[in-house]
Amino acid sequence: MLLAALDLTDAQLRDPRTRFGADAVAILCQAAAQELGRENIFLDIGWGMMPAGFSDIGYMALFEETIGDVMQAAAAAMDSRATEPLLRWDQSGSICRLVADPGCQAAEGLVFVLFSILSRMGHIVAKPESQPVKAAYFANRQPRNCNVPKMLENHRITIPCFFDQRRTCLELHRDITDLPNPFANRDVVRAGQYLLNRFPMHANEPASLVSLCYHYLFQLLDKSGLSLDAAAETFGMAERTLRRKLAAEGASFRQILEEVRRDTCHLYFLEGTRSLSEIATKLGYSELSAFTRAYTAWYGRSPSRDMAMHMAVAEQEKSKLSGKMVGVERVELPTPSMSTKCSTTELYAHAAGRLASR
Repeated sequence: MLLAALDLTDAQLRDPRTRFGADAVAILCQAAAQELGRENIFLDIGWGMMPAGFSDIGYMALFEETIGDVMQAAAAAMDSRATEPLLRWDQSGSICRLVADPGCQAAEGLVFVLFSILSRMGHIVAKPESQPVKAAYFANRQPRNCNVPKMLENHRITIPCFFDQRRTCLELHRDITDLPNPFANRDVVRAGQYLLNRFPMHANEPASLVSLCYHYLFQLLDKSGLSLDAAAETFGMAERTLRRKLAAEGASFRQILEEVRRDTCHLYFLEGTRSLSEIATKLGYSELSAFTRAYTAWYGRSPSRDMAMHMAVAEQEKSKLSGKMVGVERVELPTPSMSTKCSTTELYAHAAGRLASR
């Protein structure tokens, strides 16, 4: 139903070249609300779209240096696949906010989704008594059946919301955004940026098939759709044609998949918070033994040995960071039950589909 509302196929939705505007999210909001009979479902969906791993858009933002950096990086990541950026970071003096593009007339549903995600990310990285989000302002009128001024109260966050304002923005507490992030990890951020720069995806430039396959697999590692058949359908060609064209670029689908798994495995080891079994699942392996064999083939040693080394280094970094962060309490990152997909719109479609199936 959601795919039909956008006139898309599942294969087209997975294509890393696909770009979505705010109007697409508005269509999805309307279709999901009508199908499920819930006018304000976008709040719950936004709350359930928290990224849970490196294959999800915005997850690497959780490792930025300060709480403000987290909010800014998360907003930029969730906007990266849109036709035009929707949120602009505005910081001057005591003012700090994320301002929505006033020229985007169809962005109402998308703004609610993004503000809901950003509010939860701020809730995770900050202490309970010092949440970074101060208030939400909307240029549009109040939606029907909307609980104002505590729209997110049911999700353990109380954020005052004001409608019929001059602009749509998420106002933040400047003194809190300057605080250090308890999950900060410079190594993760640097490694993630390297991967993105290594296989760039520019909307105005044709991408190589190797680059397309890399991004396709990176975003679907812990989800379905890793087969050569599914990739060929996504790129609009026969399996044999895709295999031949990849060979012409000096690669194979299996080689690219192994490279994506190695790169993503490195990120999880740098994160240093997951078991080997969980990492194996996140990399798309059905069993830990399969991951162990693959890792041993990559590096000539078992993953448990390297995991112990990375955990030791991570503990040292935490100890150094704790000495600089007086009064900041570290908590564990949650593991959301709802996975994300390839872009904000795709995440929304996936979340709404899960809710519909329940």
